[in-house]
Parts: sequence; structure tokens; C-alpha cells
Amino acid sequence: MRSLDQARALCESYLPGLLDGLSKVPFAQRESSGGATLPVFRASGGPSLVIPKDYGGLGASPLEAVRVTRAIGAHAPSLAVATTMHHFSVATLFTFAESIKNSGMEWALLEAITSRNLLVSSGFAEGRPAQGILSPTMTATPVDGGYRINGSKRPCSLSHSMDLLTASVAVPAPDGGQQTAFLLMPATLRGVTRHPFWGSSVLAGAESDEVRLTDVFIEEELVIPTENGPDGMLDDLQTVGFIWFELLITASYLGMASALVERALAGGRGAATDRAALGTRLETATQLLEGAARAMQAGETDNDALARVLMARYGAQDAITDAARQAVEMLGGMSFIRSPEVAYLVAACQCAAFHPPSRGSVASPLVDYLDGTRPFIMDDAAPAPAAPPPGPQVVQTAAVRTAPAPQAPVGPPVGAPAPGPAVEPVQAPASPRPAEAAAPVTVPGPRPQPVVTYSPQPAAPRADGRSGMTADDAADWDQASSLFDGAEGIRLTARDCDLRYWFANVPQRTLRGNIVGYPPELVTPDFLHEPGPLRDALVQEVAFRALAEERAARAIGHIVACAPDSATAEFYATQLMDETRHAMIFRNHLRNLGVDERDVAAVIARQTAHDKAAILDPLEEYGMPIVREQQDFVGGVVLLTILVEGFLAPSFELSERKWRPLDPRMADMEKGAAIDEVRHLAVGTSIIREHLQRHPDEKDRLVELIRDGMRLWEQLPVSDQLTRWENWFQEGIAPHLATIGDYEVWDGRRLVDTTPEERIEKAVEVTSIVHSTRLTDMGLGRALIY
Repeated sequence: MRSLDQARALCESYLPGLLDGLSKVPFAQRESSGGATLPVFRASGGPSLVIPKDYGGLGASPLEAVRVTRAIGAHAPSLAVATTMHHFSVATLFTFAESIKNSGMEWALLEAITSRNLLVSSGFAEGRPAQGILSPTMTATPVDGGYRINGSKRPCSLSHSMDLLTASVAVPAPDGGQQTAFLLMPATLRGVTRHPFWGSSVLAGAESDEVRLTDVFIEEELVIPTENGPDGMLDDLQTVGFIWFELLITASYLGMASALVERALAGGRGAATDRAALGTRLETATQLLEGAARAMQAGETDNDALARVLMARYGAQDAITDAARQAVEMLGGMSFIRSPEVAYLVAACQCAAFHPPSRGSVASPLVDYLDGTRPFIMDDAAPAPAAPPPGPQVVQTAAVRTAPAPQAPVGPPVGAPAPGPAVEPVQAPASPRPAEAAAPVTVPGPRPQPVVTYSPQPAAPRADGRSGMTADDAADWDQASSLFDGAEGIRLTARDCDLRYWFANVPQRTLRGNIVGYPPELVTPDFLHEPGPLRDALVQEVAFRALAEERAARAIGHIVACAPDSATAEFYATQLMDETRHAMIFRNHLRNLGVDERDVAAVIARQTAHDKAAILDPLEEYGMPIVREQQDFVGGVVLLTILVEGFLAPSFELSERKWRPLDPRMADMEKGAAIDEVRHLAVGTSIIREHLQRHPDEKDRLVELIRDGMRLWEQLPVSDQLTRWENWFQEGIAPHLATIGDYEVWDGRRLVDTTPEERIEKAVEVTSIVHSTRLTDMGLGRALIY
């Protein structure tokens, strides 16, 4: 079909290999949950499609984007719908670029999307009649340094594959009232969760499940106020974003109908007049949509243009569903029965009617616009919210209302609404959390310490909404939380964890008197002395740990030397002790595995030669000049906390969990080391947070330092290393499944049921959460967008 072939050719010119790549994935797999098509979309550069070339994007015009989306819709309906939400969010971002530029994020954000092929999901209430696409769908509670966000979006396309989430939120305005703000949120923040919602097989590949935000902390810099338009009209940002959404979502369904019409025309059934009528009906939708896109290219993006785009959308919608119905009728009943694709496409086309705004919700404003009574205004005259009282408030958004869905044209039933716009009403918390209310902290009395004669200064419970764990409990073998269980939220300071604290807590509460990291009654099983993949995996992990910990200790020596005060010098002296001890216990474990003491150094050198050169050496070359030559204490703390421990600690915790049923000595050593690492992460975070509070002018420098380090880390073959270890481990556990039994490596997941890919994915997931939480807590969340 001529117009569809032209759309395919344009798609190939912008996104080379996309359509061929999609064709290699079976249709059923393309349309099922699991995101099978999204890697193909990323690999072709799809996330950059509508981003202007000034930001490193492909710069597709509205007309070109409509045609490319149509081509995608004809091959992979779910992908077209899902990526429409990405393009809509990105278009909103670059329309808002001037405001983002004022906060220093414009180029970093949009160039990150293009250079790293990030996917952006939308948490907006697209088309809410009361205030438009940016109507708040979340509640925001002001807290020190930012906001805590609560709310949900369902359905939310790209819910599982998104890298960033954009949404609207109500925040206190300078005049004492409320204003809508635009937030940018890494999808890896703790408290962002996904929950099943999409119950239909139709468009399941769009990943349109529920996304919930529960007490998600986001720093103030990532929440950007918007402006309201005059006379109740949508502002420019909302209007342009809404036009993009209407054009691209309708183009998605035009592609689905095009696939059906192409089949019907190719089949040659029916009279020529019927086939001509069918093609004409489809091209009616094409011309309406492309005409609206051309008007947008010509600069027509005001509210009158929005009215015309909506009328074009409704006319195209009618033509799309009519053409789909006629095509199926022309193909005949046997085609419908024998081809799952035909039945699927005709069902999917019906979903075009379910995206807001419904016709009924804008009927009166359209009539007023058409008869000249007043400009087109998407407003239901919702009363303005009352000004909140002074002080920290939970900002309650108005309940989000969705207009009743229109009746779908005749066709197979669709089990759920279409992906994207519908939003759940959000309820604000009944009262602020302890940190949000800024309640005074009650300091408990000293806790008696067994064995140790020194009684440490009492540690105050953390009242920051993240963790109530005391500094003492954070060092306790039985009380300490792991990174897998949320320990990245613990707040500790250098003053909490000085030398007196270390001597009072670590030897007895963390090590329990076991200086080699495990009690004497634990043994290394004989099967780990036997040659094979399981021993290979363990020996290489242990050797790498020994070398990495020693390298870290040597770097920390320079940090101690340039520490600005006694509190930080004392803390990093204790971390130097911790890392040196870690290196010692892992060297000792090589002896447990049968390596002669005289050969330990040679075994470490031989086992780690490749990973040392590929991973540790580049990290050292990047970081050592900062602490050694430049004596940059703060820069060194940032790199140590984020790039070294932030990346390595989660994979080391995975090591503890997977070795627990096989080598209890190794597991205990890893657990003790992980307790130390959590403390190091928490204190390093507080040092940077406090430094930025005193020296806010340092933020840009530290953000760039972290971004450069993260770019370096992405180039390191860490995934190759983990894959090698996990494949050996997987092969090696086969004879020991009975020994492992029903042991769960994490809640609800038996170790024997996991795969190397799943375990690595879990470590990467926890690493992302640790990074997001720590950087946001430092006040450097902007560095996550690089």
C-alpha cells in the first residue's frame, strides 16, 4: 500500500533496522508482556526520534513522527502505543527546555536520552478536563531538601522498562496557594513499584501496569514549577505536549488499521469499487492526521490549534475503526478464524476510542469554539484550591476524574481500557511522617555494651522517613539491614561513627570476636576443594575481592591524609581498617580453599589479571589523581561512595546470599563486610550532603565528576565478569541441588530456580536503587540524568 510503504521507508531512514528487527520477533511475542520489542527499539535509536538535533536527537518533524509511528503500529501495535508515551513525555521536556535549562538539566537530560537510549514514561493525567495534561496526579509533601511524592498511575505504559518517569505534582506556590510542577524522577528510586493491572491480551506489550510512588524522596531541583495559561487555557507546555500526544497515539492506531487494509487489498477479494472505498476511508484518516501534523510544523500550537487537532483525531478515529471493520469483512470469516493477527488487529483498533479526552468531555468547549462564543478551553471550572496554612504541608491534588469511555464500535470485546491516560484518584497521607513534621528527636540513654568497657555516645534514631535504625543497630550482626532489604536508606554521620564508636561496636557486634569473619565451627565443604566450575567461580570471586579491597584501602589512605577535620579523619581511619581487614579475610579464605600460604599472592595475581586490567586499573587511573595529587577530599568521598562501593556492594551482597547454603564461611565473611559497606555508604552520603549545604556552589562540579565516573563505569566489562562467575556457579551447583534444597536467595525465590541472568539482573536492580537513593539523599540526584 503506497502510503504505508512510504511510511516504512521513512521509518527505515530514521530508525535503521527497526522494522526488520521487529519482523524477526514472532507477532505473538511482540504483543505479549515482557517488552520483547523494546530492545529492538532502543538499538535502532528510537528514543531519540522527536528530540531536536540541537540536543543530539534525530529531529523528526511532527509529520515525520506521525508517519514513523504509523509504520511501527502496522508491525508492532503495542510498541507504537508504548513509545507514543515516551515521545509525548520527551516532547514535553524539550518544549519545557528553557525552564529546565535554568536549573542546569536541559542538555544533560535530553542528551542522556539520546546517547543512552533512555525510555521516559508518563505519569501525567493526559487530558484531564479540569487543568489539562499536567494536572497533578501525585501528592507532594515538602521536606528538607525536596519533596516526598505519593500517588499512582494506572495504566502507565513502559511501566517495567522506563528509565525515567515524568509527572505532574501540586506544590506550594510563592503566594501561599498551590501551583502545578513538573517532576523528573529516575525510575530506580526506592518507593517506585510496579503492580499488575493490565488484564487484557490486547496491547499487553505496552507494559501498561500500575506504577505506585510511596514516600519517594525527590530533591527540590528535580521539581520544576509551571505557569498557568490565561483565562483558564492550557499553557504552552501543556498544549504542545497534548498535540503531540493526540497526533502520535492516533497514528499508532492508523498503523494497525493500515496493516488490515493492506492485507485486504493484497487479497484482491471483493469488487474494485469496494476496495477503492476501503482504501479511501483509510486515507481519510491519513490526510486528517497528516494535515494536523503539517499545521503543527507551521507553528500552530495554540489552543485553537488544539481544538482542530482534536477534531482531526475524532474524525481519524472514526475512519480507522470503519476501515478496520470493512477490511475484516472483505477478508472474510475464514481469515478472521485462521489468523490470530487479523482478530488481534481489529480488536486493537477499537482502543483508539478509549484515550482521553472523550468526545463528551470536550463537546461543549468545541461547540463554543465552533460557533465563535469563546476560545477553546478545556476547563470544567473546577474551584481553585484553598491556600494551605504555613509550614510543611501534604499538598492534596484534586481528585482526578476521567470521562466515561464511549461505546466502542462493533468488534471483538476488549478486556481493559487503552494504555496511557487514565489515572487513579490519589489520597494524601492522613498526617506527615516524623521527618516531614520536623518533630524533635528524642535521644535515648546509653546502651550497655557486652564485653566492651567503653559506653559509646548514644545514637539517635534516624527520623528522616528512611530508616529508624540506630547507629549501634547498624553494626549489629543480627539487627543490621542489608542493601537488598532497604539499608541504603540508613543515615549515619562521621560523628556517629568515630573511633570510639568503631572500637565499641565493630569487633564485638559485627565481628562477634571472629577476626577472620566467621566462627571457628564453620567449615569449608570438601567439594569446594575439588576442581570444577563451582570451585573456579569461588576462587575467582575471592581473589578479586581480596585485590579490590586492598586497592580500596590504599586509596582511602589518601582520603585520611586530606580529611578536613578530626571527625572525618577518624571515620576514614576506621574505613581503612575495615577495607584492610576485608582484604585479609579473603586472602585467608584462599587458604581455606587449599591454596598454600606461600602461593596466595601468585594465585590472586593469576586469577585477577584480566579483571584487574579491565576494571580496577581504569577506576584507579580515574580516581587516584583526585585524592593523591589534587588532595580533593570531597571528590574522593564522592568517587569512593558512588563509583566504588555503590557499584560493588550489591554484587558482593548477592555473593553472600548465593554462597550461604554451599560455603557458610564465605557467606559469613560477605555478610560482615556488607555491614561495614552499608556504614561506609551512609557516612559518605552524609559527608557530601553536609558539604553541599555549606557550599552549594560545589554542586555542579560534583555532578560532573559523578557523570564522568558513571560514563567510565558503563565502559568497564563488569557484566562480562559477573556473567563468567554466574555461569560457572550455575554449572557447578548442578550436583548439589539437594544440598541447596528450598533455600531462598531472596524473598520468594529459590536459589535452585534462578538463572545467571536473573541473579545479575537482581544485583543491577539493587545497585540502581542504591545509586538513586544515595545521590538523591546527597542532593546530587541530577547526576542520575547523564
